[in-house]
Formats: sequence, structure tokens, C-alpha cells
Amino acid sequence: MKRVIIVGGGAAGLGAAYTLKKRGVDALLLEAENHVGGRLAADEVDGFLIDTGVDFFCYSYDAVFRICEELGVPLVRSIQKLGWYKDGRWHVTTAAPSIPGMVSNLSAFAHMGLLSWGAMKLIYKVIRQADYLTFASNSRMAEIDGDETFGEYLEKTGASESLRVTLSGFVENGVLDYVALSSQAYIRGYLANTFLRPHKLMQPEKGAGALARALRDACADVTRASTPVREVLVGERGVTGVVIDGETIEADAVICAVPAPVALEIIPGLPQRVRETLSNVTYSSACRLVMGLDRPPLPPGWHGAIYPEDETPLVLDRSINLPGCVPPGKSTLDLIAGRERAKQLLELDDAEVKRELLRDIRRNPPPGSDLPGDDDGLFTRVYRWKIAVCKGPPGMFKAMANSRRELGQEIPNLFLAGDYTRVPLVNGALASGIAAAEEALGLLKVGGQSRTVDSSP
Repeated sequence: MKRVIIVGGGAAGLGAAYTLKKRGVDALLLEAENHVGGRLAADEVDGFLIDTGVDFFCYSYDAVFRICEELGVPLVRSIQKLGWYKDGRWHVTTAAPSIPGMVSNLSAFAHMGLLSWGAMKLIYKVIRQADYLTFASNSRMAEIDGDETFGEYLEKTGASESLRVTLSGFVENGVLDYVALSSQAYIRGYLANTFLRPHKLMQPEKGAGALARALRDACADVTRASTPVREVLVGERGVTGVVIDGETIEADAVICAVPAPVALEIIPGLPQRVRETLSNVTYSSACRLVMGLDRPPLPPGWHGAIYPEDETPLVLDRSINLPGCVPPGKSTLDLIAGRERAKQLLELDDAEVKRELLRDIRRNPPPGSDLPGDDDGLFTRVYRWKIAVCKGPPGMFKAMANSRRELGQEIPNLFLAGDYTRVPLVNGALASGIAAAEEALGLLKVGGQSRTVDSSP
């Protein structure tokens, strides 16, 4: 038997372990935390199922949907009725693909700059490049990636200030940080998959964490949690194993499914150009507050509220979409902060985070809302993400595709996986783990010959 070690138990690591186990390979997944799942992880408190990271799945998440089907994780359509606080007023939009539904959104769209000439040009170009602006595992996004930022792209298309504020607030309040500095291809892809197709967003009926739980259970016998890898050993002929506390574990191949900064730390033998590419990978930060409530916090039917003009957190009531995640008659208040606000909150204790975020949303509460006080709530949980989502800077997709090819030539039995190696969202992470596992299988079958590296972004 050949042994493959997977370092990291997020979506990428779980995808790799699941793929290898299905094929009968001796796999071992090592996770530093006391649980697996990464951004897919979930928590359970008094009958409430809480997603600590990922919320929804885009329509092009092919790898995610395939694994959900294989593991029997049922999906439901996400309801998107959102309030937007802009120009001192509240505007409400619904995910309605029908003509009457779109007509009902016209007033809100006009106030948010979505009916401007710049918006029409943006939508037209997204539609023309739909084959490239996808998050599927075979995405061709690298082909239209370049040195242009999304901010430069908007300026070139003549986007109005109102449109810029709306788009930036929508994406940045979803913890993707300052989108003006990200790749134009990446952010246009994000908008194409979410903002322009809200009626196609999906969720597991028990929350995104249901997928992590299913993968965890499927890989339980090959997983060791609370086992941080200190070093991936690289010899003259490739990887020989990994070092954990007090032990060296030999391996015929290693899949490193951790964030880029961690990979740089634990693999000192990486080729120099690969190290340079990984050194340029940056991440956003996020802070998430979840409260259990005995009443709906938002106006009737509202799934969430967005404040695009400032750093007020994204507000969600997940019980609207996922009633199966809360006990009967209960609701949740879910506050997600990104950008500089998240970095400030990461340093505070839980009580201070709760007080700060509740104060933020009380400044301009949604009409008819019933927001909790500082001492309210059935429970409170705070989740901190110093490393949340890869920001996708311009040129990263091409650089990573080239780095994977070089790594395959220099260290043929070492494989990188994670959102930064593909399109940086959960489908990219899961697909990268599956692809790395398949490459490892190909290598082991041919007895150590050079592998064929998947060059998709």
C-alpha cells in the first residue's frame, strides 16, 4: 500500500481524503485544530445549527453539488430578500427572476445605481464572458486574469459612484475585503454568481456545515485532529514524510491543504519561484457574531440587511432560509464584519465584540426590526477568522497555475490544495483537494514518473 498524507482538514483536505479513501488508498488526514471543516465548519448550541464560515453555494459549484449528492446532503434554494441602507433610506430587493419580480425591484435598483449606463455595460460584459466567469472546477478564469484590478475596471467602464458603493458594499460586507484591489476577473465572477443570480443560490437544509459533517463522518477513520504538522520533509527525490510533535510519519506523497502562509512555514524545501508566488497570496479577515433569539430580529421575510456605505456588519437571519437550523419558534441574529472593522474586532473579547456590533447596527436599524439589547439572547457565539478568504489579487490565477506546474516538475509527489490554488471560494477549495488526490493517484500508479498537473485556475 502507498501512503498519502493530507495536511489540513478544511474543504480541500476533506475533499482529498474522501477521494483517496473511495479509491482504496492508505490516506491519513492531519488537522491542527480539534475539529475538521475549516470555513465549512459548523457549531451546535442548544439545538441551533450554526455555520461558522460559509453560508451559501453558488450555482456553478459543481464539485460541491456532486459531493452533496454522493453523501446525501439535501439542498434548498436560498431566499434573498435584502434591505439596503443607502443615502439615508432603506431599499428592499428580492431574488425574483420573473418580470413582475424584477419590476418590483426597479425603484431600489435605481437608487443603488444598478440602472445606470455603467451598470448595463458591466452586466453586458459579464454575460458575454459567462464561460470564463464561473466558479466551476474547470473554470477558465485564468484566461482573462491580468494586471487590472476591479477598481480600474470599473473606472474604465464608467461606473457611477453610486454603483461602485453598491457593488463594493455587497462584496466587502461578505468578508472579501477591499474589492477595488482584487482581480477584475475574480470580482466579476463573484458578482456573476451571486449578485446577478441570487435566485440560484443554494444551501444545505441543515446549513453549509452539513457538508463538512458528512465529509468528516466519511473520513473519520483516516483523520487525526489536534495534530499540527511542524514540517513537510523534502529530500533529493521528493517528499519523504511529515514531522508532527514527537513523531515522523513517512509518506509516498503529501497533499498540503493549508493556507499559503502556513504552507510556506511548514515546507522549507519549496522551489524559490513557488515560494515567491505563495508569498504574494493575501487573505481577508472576518469576525462573526451569532445570537440565538426567541423572536425574528428583522422585518417580516427579510433574510438580511446590507450597509454598503460604511463598515456596519452584514446582518442575517438564517432561520428565514434554514428553519431546520433553529428550534421551532426561534431565530438567529448573524452579524458578519469584514475589512478593517474585522481586524479591530479580532483583538476584543466576546462581550466587547457583541457590544460593538450591536451598537453598529442600532445606528440605522431596519424599519420594524426587533434587535436585541446587549444583555439579550439565548446564547452568543463569536467566531474569529484572521485568515478568511483569499483576496484574489490580479495575476494570481495565472501565477498559481504556473507554480503548480513547476512544483510538479521539482517535487513530483508534493501537491498544493486550497482556495488560493483555484478560484478562491469553497468550491475551488474542495475541487483543488479532489484534483490533488487524483494527481497523487496518477503518480502512484505510474511508479514515480512525472505527473500531469491540472492547469485550471
